[in-house]
Amino acid sequence: MEEKIVILGNGFDLRHFLPTSYNHLISILCEIEKLPEDKESISFSDLFDGVFKEKNEWFYNQINEYYRTENFIFNLEEIKSIQNRLLDNSWFQYFKSVDENKIETWIDFEMEIERVLFSVLEYFDAFHNNLFKRKPEFLRKKINFSINEYSDYCKNKLQLNILKNFNLLDFSPRSLTAFLNEKFILNIDKEIQYFKEKDFFNFIYQSLEDFVGIFNDYISNIINAFNGNLVEEKKECFTNREGKYLFQQVKTIFSFNYTNTFDNFYGFKQRSESEQLEMIVDLHISKKESLKIEFLHGSYVENWTPDSDKLKIVLGVDDIHESLKKHKLFQFTKYFQKLHKQTDYLFLKDFESTNRTKNQNRYIFYFWGHSLDYSDRQYIREVFDLIENSGGSKIKIFYHSISAKGDQLKNLLGIIEKEIIEKFMKDKIIEFIESTSENLFEEL
Repeated sequence: MEEKIVILGNGFDLRHFLPTSYNHLISILCEIEKLPEDKESISFSDLFDGVFKEKNEWFYNQINEYYRTENFIFNLEEIKSIQNRLLDNSWFQYFKSVDENKIETWIDFEMEIERVLFSVLEYFDAFHNNLFKRKPEFLRKKINFSINEYSDYCKNKLQLNILKNFNLLDFSPRSLTAFLNEKFILNIDKEIQYFKEKDFFNFIYQSLEDFVGIFNDYISNIINAFNGNLVEEKKECFTNREGKYLFQQVKTIFSFNYTNTFDNFYGFKQRSESEQLEMIVDLHISKKESLKIEFLHGSYVENWTPDSDKLKIVLGVDDIHESLKKHKLFQFTKYFQKLHKQTDYLFLKDFESTNRTKNQNRYIFYFWGHSLDYSDRQYIREVFDLIENSGGSKIKIFYHSISAKGDQLKNLLGIIEKEIIEKFMKDKIIEFIESTSENLFEEL
């Protein structure tokens, strides 16, 4: 028996012109942050006609072509709630400050988290090992130093800005002075004895969780406004074509996304009665079963406030460097969050078990909208291991451009031994397929 399994990345959402890239998120959050206090209603143009359009003009035009944006209704109270949280969120303020350095993707986002952790720990270590020219001094009942002379107290301006953004320092622009936050230091006789590192990292992790809450509500309130507003004539571009509909031949989907895009476009309830009947007959499924979709990094939830423990989005780094492990900063890693938030971390265990007992199963794994980046190497290696142990199985990788195909292949070579890649390509076990509508409908 041959079984088709699809693994979705952010490119799947982007194909449906949903603004879910990191760049899109920051652009819209910046617009929300500066909305006037007396704003009584919020339209599509209020959020998308400024920074977003300037940075993503082609994508902006596609949204307007495919969706009835004049019908978008944004909940004023919810948007105001996001706005209020943005003002105090350390991670958003930091990401916004480095946005001009072109943090374009979610992979770049992860690298910035690690950069912050490294920079802060480097500051703590340098301070305790007396590597700076001077230490902060006690003045006006606070420990401080001159911003004009920051090079005596910090490694560089980036480190200084990181310490400021994450509230270890409080700047006084008028006096050009940086005051150290007393919550994170032990001060005896007007002198720093040590930094309370654990307290500080707990604080910035909670700030990251608060950012996850903002991101969750961005999906709930901004992305979900697209639901039901697709231009009728455009539906066939995504869902059905000449009697075929996408995912007709697929029973299992693994998604790295946090949105419900699949259900909104292709879920059982979105089908006509005849299509539902065809699915039941062809795939031998019940209405309750439909297609099985697993969210590998969690998904957004409704009505989670004020209990942040209900949040299921995994947002962090793939792993932490050995130099960070002695400080036990595992809460910033995806694997800690997957275990802690109980998202789907078993991945292919059911398929491996079935393969061992039946041995006749053949699988075709499709990667759609996935960069095959090193940060997801654990999942990619599991797919390759399963392919090697099940005869006749294949991997098919959709690409949207030749340059994207090259990037995917380079990323794959950084994860899987080149001899295996060469053998699989020679034996046509791996195939790269352009993600045209014709190819997608033919394969899925």
